[in-house]
Amino acid sequence: MRPLMTLLLFLTSTVNAADLFVATDGDDKAPGTAAHPLHTLEAARDRLRTMGAAKEGSTVWLRGGPYIRTETLDLTAADSGTTWRAVAGEEVRISAGIAVPGAAMKSVTDPAILERMDPAARGHVVEIDAAALGLKHIARFPDVFQDGGGLVELYCDGRRLTLSRWPNRGYANMVRVTDPGDWSNGPNRHGGTFVYPGDRPSHWLTAVRDGLWVDGFWRVPWISEKVRVASIDPASHRITHAAPVQMGIGSKYHRPEGDGKEPWYALNLLEEIDTPGEWSIDFSTRKIYLWPPSAGQVTIADRDAPILSMRGASNVKVAGLTFEYGLGDGIEIQYGADNLIAGSTFRNLGKTGVVINGGTHHGVQSCDIYNLGQTGVFLSGGDRKTLTPARHFVVNNHIHHVGQVLKTYAPGVDIAFGVKQAVGMTVAHNLIHDLPHAAVLYSGNDHLIELNEVHNVALDSGDVGAFYTTNDWTSRGNVLRHNYVHHASGANAFYMDDGDCGDTILENVIYRTNYGPFIGGGHDNIVRGNFIIEAKYGLHLDARGIARRYDATDKHKMALLAGVDYQRSPWSERYPALLRILDHPELPSGNVIEDNTLIGCGQPFHFDKKVSLSTVRNNRVLPVPAGGDFRPQLKGIPFAEIGLQKDEYRRVLPSAEETGGNSDHRQQAGFDSDIDRKASDRKVRE
Repeated sequence: MRPLMTLLLFLTSTVNAADLFVATDGDDKAPGTAAHPLHTLEAARDRLRTMGAAKEGSTVWLRGGPYIRTETLDLTAADSGTTWRAVAGEEVRISAGIAVPGAAMKSVTDPAILERMDPAARGHVVEIDAAALGLKHIARFPDVFQDGGGLVELYCDGRRLTLSRWPNRGYANMVRVTDPGDWSNGPNRHGGTFVYPGDRPSHWLTAVRDGLWVDGFWRVPWISEKVRVASIDPASHRITHAAPVQMGIGSKYHRPEGDGKEPWYALNLLEEIDTPGEWSIDFSTRKIYLWPPSAGQVTIADRDAPILSMRGASNVKVAGLTFEYGLGDGIEIQYGADNLIAGSTFRNLGKTGVVINGGTHHGVQSCDIYNLGQTGVFLSGGDRKTLTPARHFVVNNHIHHVGQVLKTYAPGVDIAFGVKQAVGMTVAHNLIHDLPHAAVLYSGNDHLIELNEVHNVALDSGDVGAFYTTNDWTSRGNVLRHNYVHHASGANAFYMDDGDCGDTILENVIYRTNYGPFIGGGHDNIVRGNFIIEAKYGLHLDARGIARRYDATDKHKMALLAGVDYQRSPWSERYPALLRILDHPELPSGNVIEDNTLIGCGQPFHFDKKVSLSTVRNNRVLPVPAGGDFRPQLKGIPFAEIGLQKDEYRRVLPSAEETGGNSDHRQQAGFDSDIDRKASDRKVRE
């Protein structure tokens, strides 16, 4: 009887499962068939909810067209077991943007505004009344911030438009620091002052009264902050910040006057709209001034909630959809299990493509993720106290040109970097390129990061890794293997920074980076069987913990250690070396660096003299082979499996042009030309 009952239940669920169709010209009172589709996503969701458990296996088919969202589409446990996907061959765009009518873009007639404009811009710049469009995110910037400051974003025909800036590309430099500022909370707290080159800021005096901000790497190359200007003194060529930035201005390596290379630029200046595609906002009048790049459709992103939210839903699949023009995240998943986002596109969003918080076995597979303000995919979940894995995965995605607004700590994939709550994630077969900072930031335990291709990262920052983790004795068990990192001269390929411990860097190919694997004073890291080719520095291990006191007085590391019961199972069994961490935590003990091959590196070994507690052996140093053909040395590397693969959601691989990155940025950063890069890549990969 039991097999018969099982069969009957299966047949019943199959019969009851429904296919509903939605179209932009549909009707929510229609039956939802292909011939008579529904109109809204909510109508399809609510129709399925009336079926209760019988909806399991049902599919909502979306016909092509833009679906304009003014609210988040919320899916809950009541929507478990459903699939939301595009009809084959039809482009479905889930958009949170506001299309600006042509009539809303008016000629500028105010003489005071025209006087401030660059002469080349007069007659081209139009005025948009942000308040009349009902825009919410048009408030004045904070005095200090790192992201977009909560401001709307503008697009034209899919291109993110540039908030006006000087210089138009790259940076100016500080000549010297005259006052680093006081960043304490005392009565003398104040912003810093620096001397600027040239005379351009003398044109901004009116803007200072209305509100002028400058952005820069004021102290270190991994923290960029935007800060309001209190004053400009044209006579002495000095700019004074209205508030202090972290640790004050001026390179930490060249205090007190700095090194004259600290990069900065000015933003949101009416005076600096001098090329098509630039815009600024007057916070007092709530007027946007835009030089349209074409006669195309201007769209404004103003809605900062996720476009789609899954809270407690399980076994939901989203396939073949495009999410765009939100000021916030594309999809947010919380709790639940076995949700899959596949074959979809995330573009032109203010924050992150997909955010996964908690739950088990959620995945992002074969998606295209690009032109985002912040991160490609964020993962957290699992239980570090019990080392229970979340089993989330990010597989076969093409992630590029993210971190367009938040320039640092906005990677292609973020494994709970600032949260430290992540166990058992998989990041594999992704192609990640053209980012200002890191490709993958990770923290936590027992992650598998393999078969990814990464290039052209760290384009607008420094002291960063393509794969980066930091400052945690307990973040162990992570395996990074068979990745290909290339053409990233500003990045360390694998960077275990500031005492981080217990990672395995295995059989990766590293080509033309700053450092290869970099161990910054940590313990129990294994670097084995890697190929490091034409890097500035090959292998690095230092004893920074002595000078920086990585010991029981280090409050951050001790707090993380206290947060897990490392002296009891499962920690004591999984990571027995951690039991000895407090014996001499300042010394880089237990690391193993062996069987690596270094070819044509500027300095193959970059070791501190106090690293005798670690093992370094059987590493080969070779010259660049005649003709630059590295293939004989790379036997055993599964190149055919590295990077993007064809699957049911990715039928066609992107072209070389689509994966080549931004050649202008590459040339600025000192990379090869496209032709040279692709030719040298072929010699490594073929």
